[in-house]
Amino acid sequence: MVSRGGMAESVHAVAACVSDRDGRLAGESSPGAAALEVFVRSAAKPFQALAAVRADALEALGLGDRHLAVACASHDSSEERVLLVQEILATAGLGEDALACGIAAPLDGRVAREIGDDIRPVHHNCSGKHALGLALCVHEGWPTDAYLEPAHPLQEALRATVAEATGSRPSEAIDGCGMPAYRMPLGALALAFGRLGGGGLGGGGERVAAAMVANSPLVGREGGIDTNLMHASRGLVAKLGAEGVVAAGLPDGRGMAVKVLDGAGRALGPAAVRTLRVGLAVEAGPSLDLLASPAVRTARGAEAGSVEAELEFLPVR
Repeated sequence: MVSRGGMAESVHAVAACVSDRDGRLAGESSPGAAALEVFVRSAAKPFQALAAVRADALEALGLGDRHLAVACASHDSSEERVLLVQEILATAGLGEDALACGIAAPLDGRVAREIGDDIRPVHHNCSGKHALGLALCVHEGWPTDAYLEPAHPLQEALRATVAEATGSRPSEAIDGCGMPAYRMPLGALALAFGRLGGGGLGGGGERVAAAMVANSPLVGREGGIDTNLMHASRGLVAKLGAEGVVAAGLPDGRGMAVKVLDGAGRALGPAAVRTLRVGLAVEAGPSLDLLASPAVRTARGAEAGSVEAELEFLPVR
């Protein structure tokens, strides 16, 4: 709920669910929340990156965990991130012209101002995912043109790792970067992140999770919801998706997934922290307090209200 002067102004509906250590759905914010079909958007990136890890493409091309982290990222287009993407492409013998993600404004306004008119596909927040996918194509001897086509071997490989991780057969549309946007039950996303965080996806999944945790600012950005969640709880792995999605997994195998139904980003931080603290009973410390209850401010910076999450969790039936 968004309040101003202690009075309700707006309400964003949220669906959230959590899974337990045994890989079962344990709680949901309302009846049917875990079964709700949602597009997980960029929250699927860790499972897409898993295909390259399992194929030993990183070792073959001399890539490291920072490259893996930026492949899982919705990055801010800053120079450090762009250089990592360029290194992935270069090790595969490819140039920026191989990227088919198109051009999108940087997520960070300061970076957008620095880049100005020189914005290129490598600045797209999904360019790391595309670059690692292209590197996998080179490693496997697949064509690098038309790699976005559903029948391309790359897409078949990504589809397989996402389906395995989520235990579902997601339907597909087209994401903003041209890659598939997977649609699945919210509970399947929570279970997948529990497996990712808890080692349930084997050594490849453990490497993806470790790379994300160790390089959490690369995965999101300083102040970002997923980066903040990873900073606040040791070993937790988290990833945002567009239109109000975030998911996280813990080292003990528990997972969570949140979807703001109207896609409002301002509701996602409070909902994520509430799900972590109440749905999973994780004692995440005061470092998350600002994320849990961000202030509504005037143009002069004075506090005029706040955004709060009021989620409670029921057993999944």
